[in-house]
Amino acid sequence: MIFIEHENNRVTSSLHNGERAITAIVKIAQENPNQSIVIYKKGIDTTPVKDAIKNLLQPYVIVSSYNRLHKDLGYVEDSPFINISNAVTYPTWIKSTTAFTIHASLINQLNGQLNDKSNLLYWINSISKLARPLGVLSYQIPVYNSQEDQFDTTTLYRFVKQHYKTRWIFILFMCHMWYEKRFPLYAFAKAQFYKNRSLKLNVEKLQKPQDIISKKDLIYDVVIPTMGRASYLQDVLFDLNKQNRAPKSVIIIEQNACENTTSELDDLRNETYQFKLIHHFTNVTGACRARNEAISYSRAPWILLFDDDVRIEENFSIQVEDFLNRSNAKCVTFACLQYGEIENMQTFKQWESFGSGCSLVHRGVFEKCNFDMALEHGYGEDVDYGMQVRNAGFDVIYAPQIPILHLKAPVGGFRKQYVFPWRIDEIQPKPSPQIMYHRKKNYTHKQLLGYKMVQFFKTYGSFGTKNPYAHHKKYLAAWKQSEKWASQL
Repeated sequence: MIFIEHENNRVTSSLHNGERAITAIVKIAQENPNQSIVIYKKGIDTTPVKDAIKNLLQPYVIVSSYNRLHKDLGYVEDSPFINISNAVTYPTWIKSTTAFTIHASLINQLNGQLNDKSNLLYWINSISKLARPLGVLSYQIPVYNSQEDQFDTTTLYRFVKQHYKTRWIFILFMCHMWYEKRFPLYAFAKAQFYKNRSLKLNVEKLQKPQDIISKKDLIYDVVIPTMGRASYLQDVLFDLNKQNRAPKSVIIIEQNACENTTSELDDLRNETYQFKLIHHFTNVTGACRARNEAISYSRAPWILLFDDDVRIEENFSIQVEDFLNRSNAKCVTFACLQYGEIENMQTFKQWESFGSGCSLVHRGVFEKCNFDMALEHGYGEDVDYGMQVRNAGFDVIYAPQIPILHLKAPVGGFRKQYVFPWRIDEIQPKPSPQIMYHRKKNYTHKQLLGYKMVQFFKTYGSFGTKNPYAHHKKYLAAWKQSEKWASQL
């Protein structure tokens, strides 16, 4: 590791003393292409930083101390990377210049693509924002709350213009006018002169395995909720039975809402498998309840969360084991593809969501998380679970190189139509109460307001009128109805 001290965007350490921080960082990266570089503000103790990043020093990882950057980013970014926990290592592209680390090999790939020379905070956040979707993992560590590392309004508008689609700068301006009754015309106008940014990186080279981080055999259980898909489930069990690393147990929660019914899986239970088959039948339906119950029976270090209509290749478990040993990931979602779909991405990345039917989760994760029963029979329990994972100090990694075929079976299925109590209301809630519940639970207030503004335009005309005043009135009534029911979930 190479340490660079800075103050007011200038280097104050002996190495390249007095130079602009960004210029010095680029030079040092060129001189030391295999080193991680730690940049920190003058006067801070780097010991907590060293302790926190010791397991994160990979060429494809950027880490910084805690920072919010600007509270109004919530108006424009609808992602899990804004509502950051300062109690754990949290996945987010937002960075602080109080202390951050970036690998020289990543800096050297920039090759002048970003021309900032004076604003270190803007530079590192621009890199992190653009590189994260490409496969550069990005985290904050819970040290040094950087209150002074903030964009001003003019810089915020520039950042939105350069890193988001053009419409978002208008959404930001409308949110400032509507919700805050302020009119940052200068910042809005000045931002129009900046061009949108993109970044070209060879992330495959950065992620190229250097050393195996750990060498452990994959020991796992499989959790499968099912309803009316015995033939499809049989194929799933067949695929699992062929694995070189077969599961220890396959835990099936079979459901049928009709009373006085019995299991359809008697034939499957009489088969011989490499694994122990644990089967429970119930007349109580619900995906959240089924998965939580199944997880409670698991004793293995890992759980594979599966659907009852997926197929995998024989080498699936070996691919997974190799990926875990090289990435040290604790929560992985695989590429769940339908017939004819092709995943072109070849690098793993931080994922915004979570796949409840195509993910592998470590015991350290699922002992702290569960599927929220407030979202039962609706949608969003997988996204909510992903938020729980992040707030517990873990990350959700998407592994596109490991495919699962999702058949989307036309029969059976786990989501039978459920009649919610608001179905009979004269004013129907919009968005759905489950979505409102999830957003109020997991997102910032300004993210909720930004979503509210976007939905106002997206739903225009859906209330039987195109009169702006009438639409606004009906939209607010539907929004309040959604809030009412969300509070009762």
